[in-house]
Amino acid sequence: MNAPMPPGYLSREQIELFDRLASLVAKKRLTAPAILFLESVRPLNFVGSQAMLFFAPMVHALFTLQQYDLIQKALERRETLGYLTDLLECKEEDAARKESALREQMKREKKAKRAEKKKRIS
Repeated sequence: MNAPMPPGYLSREQIELFDRLASLVAKKRLTAPAILFLESVRPLNFVGSQAMLFFAPMVHALFTLQQYDLIQKALERRETLGYLTDLLECKEEDAARKESALREQMKREKKAKRAEKKKRIS
């Protein structure tokens, strides 16, 4: 899946932050719960963006205050949730593809080791 086109009102910094956030979520394999959450709060996204102000002190482990403010401001617009959801799906597909390729590589290596071991025994 190609990366979704970001809405025109997002700044370069906001786009990079959403990309980083989506990558973190995909890496932790939390895409499905994240999308479910985003879709369930879509009608309340402005209120949710304001609630982010309350949670700001806890989130500073991942983002600086300036980055957090950029995300909060972007989430005030409804279109941002659609973009973030599409980005999460894209990152999840990329992570699944990489994981599949890694598993295939590990299978080939394991098969090669077995064949080598068989050769030594015979």
